Amino acid sequence: MSETGRVAHTVGERPPSRTRLPGPPGLPGHPREWPLWAQVTALYLAIRVVSGVLLALAAQDQVWFPAVTGPAEGDIDLALSWDAKWYERIATEGYPDGLPVGDDGRVRQNPWAFYPLFPYAIRFVSWATTLEFATVAPLLALVAGLGAAILMARLVVETSPYDVGSRVGPALAVVAVWAAQPAAPVLQMAYTESFSMLLLVAFLLLLVRGSWVGCGLTALLLGLTRPIALPLSVVVLVAVWLRWRERETRPVGVGERLGIGVAVVATGISGIMWTTLAWAGTGQRDAYPTTMTAWRGEAAIDPIEPWRRTIEWAWEQRTPETVVPALSMVLALVLSLVLLVPRLAPGIDVRLRVWAVAYAVYLLAVVDGNTSIVRYLVPLFPVAAVLVGAHRMSLSRWWRWRTAFWVLAGFVGQVGWIWWLVVFEPPSDFPP
Repeated sequence: MSETGRVAHTVGERPPSRTRLPGPPGLPGHPREWPLWAQVTALYLAIRVVSGVLLALAAQDQVWFPAVTGPAEGDIDLALSWDAKWYERIATEGYPDGLPVGDDGRVRQNPWAFYPLFPYAIRFVSWATTLEFATVAPLLALVAGLGAAILMARLVVETSPYDVGSRVGPALAVVAVWAAQPAAPVLQMAYTESFSMLLLVAFLLLLVRGSWVGCGLTALLLGLTRPIALPLSVVVLVAVWLRWRERETRPVGVGERLGIGVAVVATGISGIMWTTLAWAGTGQRDAYPTTMTAWRGEAAIDPIEPWRRTIEWAWEQRTPETVVPALSMVLALVLSLVLLVPRLAPGIDVRLRVWAVAYAVYLLAVVDGNTSIVRYLVPLFPVAAVLVGAHRMSLSRWWRWRTAFWVLAGFVGQVGWIWWLVVFEPPSDFPP
């Protein structure tokens, strides 16, 4: 199938894979006969069990530090450490009316750096169930991550160029590699990555199905979860352009035009929503960007400049703290750019490829080159399709071996990520 045919298949009429995959209801004896959602659930939870064991083992090496570890001395749980302490504060106390200022006149680190959907969802569930943060937060993260995995598999199936009967395997492979990547334990920690992944994959799935209004509403929720909504504007514009190219064969009706308008406007609003709400909540117009500079230790945010320094430091110092962020970003950007070349990755839907490139460039423009970049790469799930060999029109016969290799490599990476970054050993301050 040519690239033109591929675009017509994925952007035009609804893919034939939207029909229910063959298989009896319920859970037959052999896992291959299970419905797709059940297979994904078993696979994803099995991987999370491995990550959970690693976190529990690493917790034995963690010394109690009140500002970092949680929930209490003698009961250290790494799923409740680092940024989880901020989410707990927001869930229990909310956001301050103003920005705290130090003796030097500069804004200090404060809750306005963290988006509200995840901690307020925790607050609601805690209120409804009377359960504590330590129980609710990791559980919500786990459930949201599972939801993201199920939708991801469905997204891969519905955009796959392969025969209906051979689409499930590659979809499970993509989910497995994504769920086992080095920073994947964050998907069961009291962090917001699971919520953002659930909404991100839902957004892309709705976009593939042509549900423009649903895309817009999902984008608004995503704008309250993590600062990753701006790259989605690029994806929406590309999707609109591809749909407009088909207007002669598939006319764009008034209802669809209105839906497209909703998607474009809502996605644009989602990118600036939290900045606006922080302004309204504090009365300070630059409350959010000023708060973010408190983490950077600089007076302003200069695009690209942090990465230039990171690459220089990596070349000069050659320490893990400098080399890993630089190498991770370079590899992510290169792989994402490869996805954008039609001849190199025709088996991946064009909108997923655009997302990968837009997000990688966005990270390069606005994010510091620190150790957190490993965690920030979690949304780049289309890269998993390249790793397992599902990026071409014909599936490689080695895709199972490739999947096994990258899952195993991911587990090894998790060991390194947890013991290097999640376990806190002062005076180092290299966040996960």
